[in-house]
Amino acid sequence: MNKRTLHWTLAMCLALSLIACGGGKSSDRPAGTSPATPPAAASTVAAPATTGLQTIADMSNAWTALYNQNEKAINEYEGMPILELVTPATTFITSVQFDMLNLHKQDGHFEGKLMLAGYQGFLNKAGPLLTFGYDDKLAKDGFGPLHKAGDRVVASGSLDLTKAYYVFDMYTERGGKKIAREYSEFKRLGDGSMIALSLGGQAFNMRGDAELRDHAIYLHNGPGRYDFVTAKGKAGPEFQAISLAAQGDLSKEQALELLKGAGYTIEVSGGIRGGKLTLDPK
Repeated sequence: MNKRTLHWTLAMCLALSLIACGGGKSSDRPAGTSPATPPAAASTVAAPATTGLQTIADMSNAWTALYNQNEKAINEYEGMPILELVTPATTFITSVQFDMLNLHKQDGHFEGKLMLAGYQGFLNKAGPLLTFGYDDKLAKDGFGPLHKAGDRVVASGSLDLTKAYYVFDMYTERGGKKIAREYSEFKRLGDGSMIALSLGGQAFNMRGDAELRDHAIYLHNGPGRYDFVTAKGKAGPEFQAISLAAQGDLSKEQALELLKGAGYTIEVSGGIRGGKLTLDPK
């Protein structure tokens, strides 16, 4: 198995385990109400998008187009594959399902069963602002101790098409407490490159033993550059989300300091230099 296949196989397994294990079952709620409260969005101005984006899939494709320019350098890295280089983008595997609820890209509120996850989801469109999510329960046990029948699964997201700014927050709750959470933000910068910050945490290890742990991944994806920082922590699913909206054009150096200040331990950082993926000295 080559590195490219290994990267994407592991990433896909992670994404599918987050969204599909156990299957969904519609929640009891009044008709016409939204199943989750979306996070605060970057803009509520109803104006035509100026970024060329019309859907969540367009945002995903914009990231992938940049990644494809760096894929050769990533695949040719001579060390062990760094899974964190590809996992943040798996958030789009979950969220592009919401596009199917509004195929005609019209303003309004739309609800329906998500094609892959099976949950009952919603999407709102108000000009360039999309908000979307679900609030459901697992109908049966899935893979591992984080996916048990009856667990509450909640997601809420937003995409400002004008600013090319995406936020997605997804968590699993058991007995009124979060046992797993994944939080992602992606933002296009003025030069056309994109940055991403992905945070995740859980309350159990794969054996089912109580173990609080979380991780943080920073990426800056652009022509000839793929800066990255990976870090770990012990906050579990109750970690404090970090918003790119307040960080400006967050560089790798700034991300290192930001994550250290938030209590994370840096694992590895690096980027592309001279066409090769290189790790920073520790």
